[in-house]
Amino acid sequence: MDQPEKRHKRSRRRRGQQQPQRPSKRQRRQAPQEQHSLDSLPPEVLEMVLRLLPYQELANTLRLVSKRCCSVATTILNNAFLSAGGRLNSALRHLALSTERAANECELVLSGRAHNSLELVRAQYDLLRAVCWRYTHPPRTQRFGRLCFYGGLILDELDALLDKAQKSPGDLLDKEGPAPCVTQFGVMCKAFMNLFEKVSERKVNSRNSVSSGCKPVDLLDCLMTGRELLKLRVSSGRRHDSCLVSMKLRYVLKRAWFTCLEVPGRDDSAENEECWRDQQRFMYLRLRRLVGSSNEHHLEAVHFERERLMTQTTNDLLPPPKIPACSTYSGYGEYAGRFFYYGNMNEYAFDSKIMDAWRRNTIRDRIRKRASDRKPCYDLLINVELKCSPELAPLAVRSLLKCDDFENQSNVETHRPYLYLKLSISCPASVSNKLPGQFVWELRSPRRHRGRHHSVSDNS
Repeated sequence: MDQPEKRHKRSRRRRGQQQPQRPSKRQRRQAPQEQHSLDSLPPEVLEMVLRLLPYQELANTLRLVSKRCCSVATTILNNAFLSAGGRLNSALRHLALSTERAANECELVLSGRAHNSLELVRAQYDLLRAVCWRYTHPPRTQRFGRLCFYGGLILDELDALLDKAQKSPGDLLDKEGPAPCVTQFGVMCKAFMNLFEKVSERKVNSRNSVSSGCKPVDLLDCLMTGRELLKLRVSSGRRHDSCLVSMKLRYVLKRAWFTCLEVPGRDDSAENEECWRDQQRFMYLRLRRLVGSSNEHHLEAVHFERERLMTQTTNDLLPPPKIPACSTYSGYGEYAGRFFYYGNMNEYAFDSKIMDAWRRNTIRDRIRKRASDRKPCYDLLINVELKCSPELAPLAVRSLLKCDDFENQSNVETHRPYLYLKLSISCPASVSNKLPGQFVWELRSPRRHRGRHHSVSDNS
């Protein structure tokens, strides 16, 4: 036998001895298969899978499955929340460009009114970001873990509004103005902010009163008009391992008022921590509502002026816009022996309630010299003095600070953030009604971790 034939027989014997018997199809079907779960997937793959789900499902269901799913869902929700501002700006630029390039009057009116509706959405989102961003995206490692933006339905509605702005702007409009979906978005944002401040933020602030940082400045920065930066300086602090941000700002709220009255017979000397936290929360609530109503009245006037100019551009083919009705917002509340009354009005309510009375009194009392010749001014003035650590700085100056100011602390464990915030409010409307016209609110970081300390103080 030749040598090649011997090798061939040996190889066949070896294959017969070493190769096991192949299982049948029935055995392969009955064999237990390897099980896969969400927790067994890599984080990147799990994130890609969960991004296909609606945000409401992530917030209400997937977060409750496991700690790993909760972490990935929180990352997706928080990133979608903070990136919504850029997508809103892009949609507004798209509608503004469509208005400029309109081929006929119909497209001009459609794009212009859709742009007005989306500005209302942007105003609500700005307030929502001012309330939540410091907790969902802490500037540096804080003593509390990052919170989740669990308003999944808000993100879903916002995506739907942005999709309509890009593809069918007419869906943002109704016969009388903005579509119900735009109005409903504002209602949902206000309800979520109330819930977030009452539950999530209050729980965090119960451990440290300065966790909210410069949130009052973030809220006031949402004003569409009346903001003035007087001073901004970043300097080294007393310690060499950190720096301090110093700011002075001035805010003017048109036709607004803010009054604080002492309640007789009430004990306002409560110095427990719960009282401080609630004073802080209610102060944020007052500022947020006052800023929101001021923005609504400002946009109302701006949109009316645009409609009027649009009517002239189309050679009076459109009916003239309706003059906005008189609108007044007011809020009040009592806490810790103090009663607060605040609000604002649009220019039409101011003209009918204040200016008409002044004109009548001027004509009648000019001879008797009982009335002043000065026109009444109800502009609320808020002066802010701020000095804080970089991690507590307002969102508006975050882009001006260096990354080293946040991360490169020599001793992160023993580092204690510093904060001094003072709001001085001057209210001419209160003075004209013979009420206290000055109110001062301060927020300080505690000097010591142990013992009693004052973190919030009101001076009226």
